[in-house]
Amino acid sequence: MKRRIGLWVLAGFAVACFWVIFSLIIPRGVNFGYWPITSITAPASLLRHRPVTWYEFIALNAAIYGLAGLAMEPFRRLWRPRLR
Repeated sequence: MKRRIGLWVLAGFAVACFWVIFSLIIPRGVNFGYWPITSITAPASLLRHRPVTWYEFIALNAAIYGLAGLAMEPFRRLWRPRLR
């Protein structure tokens, strides 16, 4: 269980790193925080009430993915076929 949640955190970290690198590559005038794909894959981009640094963004996204993995773990156990 801990390994799977750790993989969720790692996935959130990877997605956030991708968006940080992508934001450094695109021109300054483009606001990718309003793109629907960004809102779905990086929920930390929805925090618009204060500026978030890139390392806070990565940590928040990893934490959100970890919480999503923690919430999905009981359902995964229910959906998994039982082996005897």
